[in-house]
Amino acid sequence: MTYKAVAYISTAISGLTAQQLDHLLVDARAHNQIAGVTGVLLYDGRRFFQYFEGPTEGVERIYGRIRSSVLHHDLVELHHYPIEFPYFTQWNMGCKEVEDSVLQKISTQQWMREADHLQEVDGEIGSPALHDLVEFWSQIQTDVTPT
Repeated sequence: MTYKAVAYISTAISGLTAQQLDHLLVDARAHNQIAGVTGVLLYDGRRFFQYFEGPTEGVERIYGRIRSSVLHHDLVELHHYPIEFPYFTQWNMGCKEVEDSVLQKISTQQWMREADHLQEVDGEIGSPALHDLVEFWSQIQTDVTPT
């Protein structure tokens, strides 16, 4: 099976409500589960950062839904490459509200790299951005229930 991962940052629509965000998450989790896609969504109250991964076909289908969503705009793709295996296998769509500094740090890391730099080498994740995201998520996952 071939896997792919996508990371992007976007701006939430003005006035996005907690109810809209909850609906977005419930909908995303259902579609991701069907497509075999896993990942995490970070939200700072103004911007989204999302990393998702899975079978290539499922990722492309989910990415099409994301690009057509009316709940955000100014989507900037940071990463869209094959991966050897998924990193967030327990999370159909983990979500965490974070400080804008955390979102800024993760989204400005070096994401656009050759695909082989994104794979683990001797147990270490090669991409600084993916390494930081996995490390951050590992630290906070005790506060977040897998979904």
